[in-house]
Amino acid sequence: MMNKRISTTLIILAIVCTILSAAPFTPAVFVSLLLIVVGGIYGFYHYSLLAALLLGLGALSVFLSPVLTLQSDLFWLVLVAFGLGYGGVLWGMWRAKSKRQSPVS
Repeated sequence: MMNKRISTTLIILAIVCTILSAAPFTPAVFVSLLLIVVGGIYGFYHYSLLAALLLGLGALSVFLSPVLTLQSDLFWLVLVAFGLGYGGVLWGMWRAKSKRQSPVS
């Protein structure tokens, strides 16, 4: 069972980072990237609603941010974070689907 305080804190932190990343506030962008990775971890363990919220708000804050652009030196960090986040969610969904379709012995 997931602790509701932790999930509420993560969602509030993601909302605050989304608001702050519209201004060039660099720490909010990096926290958003970390929350994308945390969303991938939660998605891997089948908490898909929290994972979708974290990935959606994190992606929104990264896309709204004027700090990271395609010419930025840290653009590889965005690619790694998105790969881990969305990859974890997709892998978790694939695991859940394969468990449901397994034949009963």
